[in-house]
Amino acid sequence: MLKVELLCVLSLALFGLGYAKTVSKETPTPTVEELCSLLPGATILRPNTCTNWVRCPATPESDEYEEGSCVNGLYFNKDMGSCVYKDEMECPYENNTPVKVERCNAKNEGSFLADEENCSGYVYCKAGEEIKANCPTHMVFDPKKTECVYASQYTCPEPKKDKKAKQNPICLSLPNDVYFADKQDCTKYSHCLNGSLSTQACNDEQAWDYLKGLCVPVSEVVCMPSAKKPEPEVRVCSHNGTVVVGPVSDGATCSGYYFCKKTADGSRDRKPEHFSCTNGQFFDTDTLSCRDRLNVKCTYDRCEATENKYVNVAGNCKAYAMCADGKTAETGFCPSDYFFDERSQGCTRRVVSYAACSA
Repeated sequence: MLKVELLCVLSLALFGLGYAKTVSKETPTPTVEELCSLLPGATILRPNTCTNWVRCPATPESDEYEEGSCVNGLYFNKDMGSCVYKDEMECPYENNTPVKVERCNAKNEGSFLADEENCSGYVYCKAGEEIKANCPTHMVFDPKKTECVYASQYTCPEPKKDKKAKQNPICLSLPNDVYFADKQDCTKYSHCLNGSLSTQACNDEQAWDYLKGLCVPVSEVVCMPSAKKPEPEVRVCSHNGTVVVGPVSDGATCSGYYFCKKTADGSRDRKPEHFSCTNGQFFDTDTLSCRDRLNVKCTYDRCEATENKYVNVAGNCKAYAMCADGKTAETGFCPSDYFFDERSQGCTRRVVSYAACSA
């Protein structure tokens, strides 16, 4: 019988090591500086204390922290922002950090223990570390037999309910039901409610102003320094209330255009991709294609992508523009009865009627 039990234990060890993984580390407790960066001007409970409070600087540029401590017999109520009798409240840090029991001590080296969070799992002790693994499908771990058995052979205990263990470290010190900036994304914000942390997003065209503590238009927002400010929304994918799908002029250059994608909900594409025609070509809104620049009527600066050249002027085939650094430096006109020809770079008696300069 002993040989059979030993064989089972060795098999379990090999099976467990094959599917095991090291226990993940807990979320670290945030510092006062980290908490205050999320909620400028707030009064918070100093982490891992019940009586100490900190008033955060009102602005990110300031380093004026004010600290205080409640007198004997009082705890700091972070929701009320004041000290109260300790028997009138529950401190979020009181008994919140469980005493870690080193189950995998020298006595239990090489042993199999129950996973208190998972009845189908177990813990293997190796070199003082807890290595978690799972039993095969439809089986559970029997701590008395120290082996995996069928579910009909062992009744799993009720899971332990520990509300505090699920509380987010950030929410332990901040007032309840408070909103604050997301560290990475300026369009998002976080919410602490009853110890739980959730992340939400502002409406389209808005971002979270971490000084005002609310969503504002992107053009007015003051983002948290660590959060990237969103780019202003491109509005070319709608015209007079009608959604546009496909290529459309970028509204600023002769060669540039956006491609508006079709969205699942039928709304306009708020982040269309930008493209440019190759040098010597302009985007034609009539044919939705890139064409020879002289065959496209464009009212933007036609000196785009040209250096020290003359170009035709939109709306007047007798006029020309002198280009410098890709922009119009000055304009002029050919003599009477002459037309300007961009191809030959001069005035000619031949009638010029390029689309680029036609009225």
